[in-house]
Amino acid sequence: MANKVFPNLKHLHYLLALEKYQHFNKAAQSCFVSQPTLSSAIVKLEQQLGCSLIERSHKVFLFTPAGKKIVAMAKRLLLDVNDMVEYAAQESNNKETIKLGCIPTIAPFLLTDLVQQCQLDAPNFSLYLSENTTENLMIQLEQGELDMVLLALPINEHSFHSTLIGQDSFYIAGNKELVARYINNQEGEDLPEHSVFLLNHEHCLTEHAMSACHLSNIELINPFSATSLATLVQMTSLHQGITFLPHMAVEKGLGLEHNLAIQPLKYNAYRDIAVLWRPSTSRTAVFEKLTDIAKNLLKA
Repeated sequence: MANKVFPNLKHLHYLLALEKYQHFNKAAQSCFVSQPTLSSAIVKLEQQLGCSLIERSHKVFLFTPAGKKIVAMAKRLLLDVNDMVEYAAQESNNKETIKLGCIPTIAPFLLTDLVQQCQLDAPNFSLYLSENTTENLMIQLEQGELDMVLLALPINEHSFHSTLIGQDSFYIAGNKELVARYINNQEGEDLPEHSVFLLNHEHCLTEHAMSACHLSNIELINPFSATSLATLVQMTSLHQGITFLPHMAVEKGLGLEHNLAIQPLKYNAYRDIAVLWRPSTSRTAVFEKLTDIAKNLLKA
């Protein structure tokens, strides 16, 4: 039996870049190589594997069925290789580097405490933090750019390991009179038009708040949408409206400096907080340790 020729991992990386950007020049730029270098690597990869990966026609190309399958396999392979390299590096220096992603409506209120608690409970942990939307974090986790993500449920169907670490209750905040009116009639039917301020729909908190707080009348929602909780609070205060804030933000004093009336809701409105990681990882014990630290912070 002839000796097998294994593909170069760098060539597989080039293949994934080509699949991501669907453009030879952009893929080459992302890999910091010239377009001819990337093109010849793809040809060599096809020769080594003995199958066609892309169909070429002038400047247009399409991935073949085999090419799509190889791309999927290459993604898994490179993630495993990355895990192996990181594991070996951490074994040699006794440090656990964890790339943790978090959504913007959690990050400012939990991550500082998480880093400080890790210094006490797990001093060998070295956290590299990234803040982004749920959609982007899920993509980064899948592609191996992040090890774990910390976000709010529910999210779209996925294949990651998920652990619920706590619940974050919603509070109503804003003009004192409107807050009292909403508390007395929690459907918000008698609130003025455009008196409710929310984050833009890129943030999952808006959907979670609308669902948990039974806010269904879109006539109440102000057309302005904030991109951060800090801006949301400022606009709510300026226009004498109301909004909904998560407990972890209220606990950190958000809204107090703007003299907002802040009240808990009569019914149990909350969002679930969870951590996710790839089930194929060899670092489950490390991620479970970090999960326990985060869980205890939410209980405090």
